[in-house]
Amino acid sequence: MRLSEKKPAKTPKIAPKSDASGVLGGTEIKIAYKIGYVLNFYREPAFRKIEMEHGITRPEIVTLIFLMYRDGVTAKDICEYSGHLKANISRGIIALEKKGLLRRAKDAADNRLQKLHITPAGRALYQRYIPQLRAREEAMLACLSRAELKTLEGLLDKLAAHVPEWSGPDEV
Repeated sequence: MRLSEKKPAKTPKIAPKSDASGVLGGTEIKIAYKIGYVLNFYREPAFRKIEMEHGITRPEIVTLIFLMYRDGVTAKDICEYSGHLKANISRGIIALEKKGLLRRAKDAADNRLQKLHITPAGRALYQRYIPQLRAREEAMLACLSRAELKTLEGLLDKLAAHVPEWSGPDEV
């Protein structure tokens, strides 16, 4: 059975203050809209709080998260994997460098490339805000059983691996 042939999924109840259930289940882009809805309620409040408490912007937050796991990458790498605009990531990198949270180094093989490295101060800041993001993720996923969580993670891995097949290089 094709995805478009399946019966509509039962839409979870939304808090009474907002009757968005019709929108969540009634758009022509049901899956993407629901993914966006969930992601926005995860990300927006969490990032706003980090911005206010730690004085860093969203592109800076994303850059530090990326560098914690892939130190020594380029700004282009961060853009390609995060989907953020080059201009925003570039501004974030400049700000992080001024704050002493990352440093740039020329690539030994290609002097035109600048590799980005997180500093000890950047690691320390990351360690201060990542628990908030982990806690919010746990709260978001609390309604899922272990089996459902494993299935969801597998499906997200599959979707993420499929991104190059349907998105173009000009979209970053």
